[in-house]
Amino acid sequence: CLYGRLTSRILKNKKMENPGNIKQQIVQKIKEASNVLVTVSANPSVDQLASTIGLTLLLNKLGKHGTAVFSGEIPSTIEFLEPEKTLEKDTNSLRDFIIALDKSKADKLRYKVEDKLVKIFITPYRTSLSDKDLEFSQGDFNVDVVIALGVKKREQLDKAIVAHGRILHDATVISINIDGDGDLGTMNWVDAQASSLSEMVVSLVELMQQADLLDGQMATAFLTGIVAETDRFSNAKTSSTTMSISSKLMAAGANQLLIADKLGGELEPPVAEVPRQQEQTSAQDVTAHNGTLSIEHPDMSTKTGSMPSDSVDEILLDEGGALIQN
Repeated sequence: CLYGRLTSRILKNKKMENPGNIKQQIVQKIKEASNVLVTVSANPSVDQLASTIGLTLLLNKLGKHGTAVFSGEIPSTIEFLEPEKTLEKDTNSLRDFIIALDKSKADKLRYKVEDKLVKIFITPYRTSLSDKDLEFSQGDFNVDVVIALGVKKREQLDKAIVAHGRILHDATVISINIDGDGDLGTMNWVDAQASSLSEMVVSLVELMQQADLLDGQMATAFLTGIVAETDRFSNAKTSSTTMSISSKLMAAGANQLLIADKLGGELEPPVAEVPRQQEQTSAQDVTAHNGTLSIEHPDMSTKTGSMPSDSVDEILLDEGGALIQN
């Protein structure tokens, strides 16, 4: 049918979109949104959860109402990221709580904030009021954009989101994946060259052109995702882009020592291939105890084949070629 052909053409065009264009569109959509929901799959990886935490912190720093929802059990591996302060178990906070009153009984309303309380004052109009005059209900979901990290299909979503399909129906849905042809969202960004979702999200931050956006807490979350997904920079997912982004995260305050301790093993970024003439460089020249790479260069005199004058005893010969004893 015509509808089917149009839908197929739209989906095909989305898959053919320039990755740079889709990234710009995602950044623009985030800038325009007020309420953003970030979610993951029902069985998320460390990278999914870490990037979700980092992105939600970033959204709130941008002045958005960012909410992250994951209803499952949080792995103990990432407890150091304090996920309980960012991840919510349900979607309750995404809805307004409505208090209704017959307007003929109200003269005016005002509110006052006192310490931890918000007090709502209703001045009655020619009557008295009690709790029996009030009606309480839940409003619609306040979500402009849903960002699904590592989710390709609707059935893979966290059950807390699936239970309220209206959220996906009313909001712009953006899916971000490092593999596969996801068709979950209105906008589907797949980057098979990226090491991780965390790397992809950080590349979005760079497009926002706000150098001070990343702080230590966000950077630690994003670096955790990268380290976990690349098996501490040791698998084929690691690229020069991965190392460059990781370096920027460290500069932004990522706690690489804490990450190495919690994820197990030392953080050892891969060493670039050594030119043939330098193959004899000792393994002791490379240190990565704090997640940084340091190369000790040999003394210039060593490169020419000679040794420093004080490294050996001086050898003297007489005119006949005999050894002169010192």
